[in-house]
Amino acid sequence: MKKKAIYALFLSLFLLFSSVNPVFATKSTTATVPVTLTVSNEYRAVNVTVPASLPVYVINGTVVVADNAKITNNSKTGAVQVTGVSVTDGAFRVGDYDNFAGTKTIALKINGCSTKGAGYVSINASAFPVIAAQGSMSLKYYAKVSGDAQNAENIQAANVVFTISIVN
Repeated sequence: MKKKAIYALFLSLFLLFSSVNPVFATKSTTATVPVTLTVSNEYRAVNVTVPASLPVYVINGTVVVADNAKITNNSKTGAVQVTGVSVTDGAFRVGDYDNFAGTKTIALKINGCSTKGAGYVSINASAFPVIAAQGSMSLKYYAKVSGDAQNAENIQAANVVFTISIVN
């Protein structure tokens, strides 16, 4: 970016000095001044909606999750894609979904990609395909919760972070 700024400054000074019209003390004179336009479209905002939460309920030992979670691309043009998913501990420790064990533990499987513990989840493009402009992608998720979970309501058991990138 610094290199572009120096180049733009040099170009502006060149245009300024090359288009100077001398003015003499006569009745009137005219001067033509160029209007220079620079357009840089390197920035495009990501405009997506992600779920406010991924609710998990344990009802008489059965784990129930929402079936309507989705990520929506609100942009009128341009596609986006989930390029990263991480899950961090909350009130519960994030565990390994495939080899679930532990106390006060929760594990998730999102679009077929399982937690192995807290941190990044290994994802792939087929599990998280490109989302076209004004399109959406369903989030199918499952959870496992350790049997020592006490009766409670609205506990922030874990946190899911989605990284969403623009697709060229």
